Parts: sequence; structure tokens; C-alpha cells
Amino acid sequence: MPHTLPFHPAALIFDMDGTLIDNMPFHNRIWIEYLTELGAKPDPRTFHDLTAGKTNPEILRLFLGAALPDADVAVCSLEKELRYRRVYREAMQPLPGLSAFLEGARQAGLPMALATSAGRENIDFVLQRIGLVDTFQAVVSAEDVTRGKPDPQAFLLAAQHLGIQPARCLVMEDSAKGIQAAHHAGMAVVAILTGMRADEALTLPGVIAAVQDYSAFTAQYTIRRGENGSHG
Repeated sequence: MPHTLPFHPAALIFDMDGTLIDNMPFHNRIWIEYLTELGAKPDPRTFHDLTAGKTNPEILRLFLGAALPDADVAVCSLEKELRYRRVYREAMQPLPGLSAFLEGARQAGLPMALATSAGRENIDFVLQRIGLVDTFQAVVSAEDVTRGKPDPQAFLLAAQHLGIQPARCLVMEDSAKGIQAAHHAGMAVVAILTGMRADEALTLPGVIAAVQDYSAFTAQYTIRRGENGSHG
């Protein structure tokens, strides 16, 4: 029998890349290839840890210099995302159990938001292809924030849009920096293990569960809406 999750949220906030879909290997490969063409020398062994949760301008300036002009950032970001969408289009699949999990959350009366470092074009690209266009009551994208994760700005903005106190929100997140951002926002986290091991995730502050995907979550836990509780 599934156990009740040890925190009863008033809302759910989802990261997108690596959390709704297992696409981070595609992002990383395209970034490394493109940055190498531009003269940078990204190390494939450390690239994910350095960049997970960062916005495109942050990644580009990390590897190409802090003084990279805005116009160049815009052009390079556009090219990278065009390459990513071309490569990933046919491979895209929602994580196992996602649809059933979202339906269960809807039935439990939980409002849901998306808070991602992805741009709006990539958000539309993903949500349209996996049939989730009308799922989220609020969407926070790279265009809505000035600081990427581990800064909590995206999660705090998502909670604000939902009208729910941050301490009453539960975040679904796959990266250490994203988990750190959620913790800084005062939110509990379920770690989705597309990019880290369970023993790594469970040592991070704020993580109350770690699962491989949503099928594993629903096999282990039941989730219900909390009315007045908060995460300590």
C-alpha cells in the first residue's frame, strides 16, 4: 500500500527539463557541440553540474565571457534552441506515470504551476507535444526572471501567481541547483531522479522523497491537499 507523503501541500510547482521529460542529455549535448563551435572548451564531465537551472544568457556568459553583448546572447540562444528542438522533437516522451499523477493532483484539488529556466518557445514546444497546454494555472519562464536557479526567484514567482504561500508548495525538481532554489524559497521538494542518484538527492535540504519517475511516486506515495499545513 502506498504511504501518505509526509507533507500535505496546497499547490504543486514543477520544473520542466528533466522533470516532465528526460531531455537534459539532449540539451547538454547540443550546448557542448555549439559552445565548442564558438571557441569555448566545455568539459562534458562537469557541464551538467555547472549549468543545470541556469538561463541561456547565464550559460553563454559563463563560457564566452561576462561581457558578451546582449545582441550576441540573443542570436546564440536562438541558434542553440533551434538545434535542440530539431534534434529532440521525435524523441520527446513524458516521464512514465506523469499523466496519471497530474490527474490525481487535479482530483485532489491541487493548483499547479510550472517554474523553469527554459524560454517560452521551448515551453510551448514541450507542453504542446506532450498534451499539457492547459495543465498549469501559472507558468514562469526564463523571460520572467533575472536570476536562474539556485536563486529562488522562479519558484517564489510561481507561488505568487498561484496565490499560495511558498511554505505550502511542493516542488517537483530533478537538479541539485533546482532543489537548492526550492529550499531557498522555503518549499518542500520531491526529487525526480533523471539527473542524480537517490542517495545524493536525499542529502539535500528540503527533499522529502526521491523517485525515478511518477509511476514510482504513485506506487510509493499518496498525495492529498493540505489546508493549513506548511513545510518546516
